[in-house]
Amino acid sequence: MIWYFFILTLLIELPLVLLFFYKEWKAALLIGFLLNLFTWPLLHIFLLNTGININILEVGVTLTEAVGYRLLVLCHWKKAFLVSVIANGASYGTGVLLNHFNLL
Repeated sequence: MIWYFFILTLLIELPLVLLFFYKEWKAALLIGFLLNLFTWPLLHIFLLNTGININILEVGVTLTEAVGYRLLVLCHWKKAFLVSVIANGASYGTGVLLNHFNLL
């Protein structure tokens, strides 16, 4: 069941990443996938083994992915943060709604 959430995260975030990086879509798709492959399990390790609030952890994921986009796609910081905030906000918001309304 937990991998369902990872797949859902990818289905939400990767199309948004592609919207921002449409010129370099192949690299952005791979980088977006790899960043999520790194941050998603890390978030869950911290979530399950520490008392850190999920909102704080999500901020860390957003910052980490923004740095990743900046360094790996070679875009401006503003664009890197914007894509990371929008993509992570959309996936986190979807998860909150699904959990709140018990749609899982």
